[in-house]
Amino acid sequence: MSEYPIPQLKSLWVEVFNGVDADRSADNFLLRHRPHSCFVKKEGEQIVSMVFLNPCSWDGVAGYYLYACATLPQFRGKGYMKNLLNAAFEKAQNENAFGLILVPAQPDLFDFYGKCGFQPFSKIAEGRFFAKDVPDAGFDCEKSYDYDVITDWRSKFYDPHSAVQFEFPHILHIQNHIVNEQGATLVFEHDGKRGYAFCTFNPPDKKVVILEWALISNTLHEDLPQFFKGICRYFGVSELSYRSRSGLNLGSERPFSMIRLCSEKDIPEKPYFNLEMD
Repeated sequence: MSEYPIPQLKSLWVEVFNGVDADRSADNFLLRHRPHSCFVKKEGEQIVSMVFLNPCSWDGVAGYYLYACATLPQFRGKGYMKNLLNAAFEKAQNENAFGLILVPAQPDLFDFYGKCGFQPFSKIAEGRFFAKDVPDAGFDCEKSYDYDVITDWRSKFYDPHSAVQFEFPHILHIQNHIVNEQGATLVFEHDGKRGYAFCTFNPPDKKVVILEWALISNTLHEDLPQFFKGICRYFGVSELSYRSRSGLNLGSERPFSMIRLCSEKDIPEKPYFNLEMD
């Protein structure tokens, strides 16, 4: 990162990802997260295209999650992003990595990345929960920043054979994002059951979104509503939205991530990738 001027990267970021929080998200990622590595394309002295590589692992093998793949609008259609993706792939091959994973920012980009050698990987389920529909069983949640506990529970709930695992800086970035969104990482333990949830919160709209959750329980479908009700009680809301891994019948499913493998490998029936950076 030190060889590239952060102000230029931020300028490209803000222009391409021009949402309300683009400036803040750029600072959170570039200045606080300090990404592992970055490939860029220049026109003269100007950076016009970029892609960031973030370490992850899948089935015990290291690889990279690609983030903030962006090209300035006036320089699109010249193959710059495809060249950067190929450079990242070559790096992964040289390191005997499993490959690259990314999350298309919008539906039409699935076709673009498909033409760059990526194939569909995971789906995500999305749903809504209403607290009034569930009697209260006292699943009280509390805020936590214990990385070791959360990663331990995450690895127990999400099988490393099918789920992509992240390193500490990635989880820390997610937690910083949650704090910026006035949310919290919540945990609970109750009668031998334990779980966590990464939650964002919009106080004016009283809107809670669970980005990811894990619940270690032998009666998952019975206990999950109680866990969600405890989260509603913590934030003082009557409903929330959540994301879930596919295959649990917990909401409508949609394509989510794509993968480019360095070598032939069987993809599990229900692979899991979540917690994309935001």
